[in-house]
Amino acid sequence: MGTLGKISIIIPILNEAKILDKTLSQLQPELGDHELIIVDGGSTDNSVRIAAKYGEVLTSARGRAKQLNAGAAAATGDILLFLHADIWFESGALVAVEAALSSGYVGGGFRQKIDGKNILYRMIEIAGNIRGKYLKVFYGDSGIFLARTDFEKIGGFPEVPILEEMEFSKDLRKFGKTTLIVPHLHLSARRWEAKGIIRTTLNNWLITLLYFLKVSPERLAKLYSHIR
Repeated sequence: MGTLGKISIIIPILNEAKILDKTLSQLQPELGDHELIIVDGGSTDNSVRIAAKYGEVLTSARGRAKQLNAGAAAATGDILLFLHADIWFESGALVAVEAALSSGYVGGGFRQKIDGKNILYRMIEIAGNIRGKYLKVFYGDSGIFLARTDFEKIGGFPEVPILEEMEFSKDLRKFGKTTLIVPHLHLSARRWEAKGIIRTTLNNWLITLLYFLKVSPERLAKLYSHIR
């Protein structure tokens, strides 16, 4: 265990049975003495049963911010790492988290690899890494890590209808420098496959642009629902 102590990995889920066994089984070898908390928002499939094989399962009100905050409240680690349900990371990821915080960064995320062969995925990866490195904005699908004490100072994720992770990233930057680290985090291509790579990417970029233009999360949530 590193000098910073235990890492609590927190994953919100809602009807993720199709992918959860795969991603959590790939995460398992990295855990060691660290902690895995899965927070269910009311799944009606087998997600809870699958999750219980790998870590502690909590239930909370539906909503990603609410679920993330519930997981953080139950966590016992000195470091918090927030992930989505459809991702896994390469060997050495948790050691890299500890190293980043030990070197003076207040937090950050991982460089991404999308599990698909289409060349457009490589462009999306580059855009995501630019967003994290230069704009200092992290989504849950790039992983968000920070010390528990800073999470408490921020006051948790804002319980807004969309882009709670972008708001959280903005608050995190007030405490110091953030970074993107390797080993890479692998992200399922399922979202792009379901709606189309170009359509999904353009929708995501539009929402992000409007966020930076100060459009409210409430209005963005309505737009997101419409364009989906």
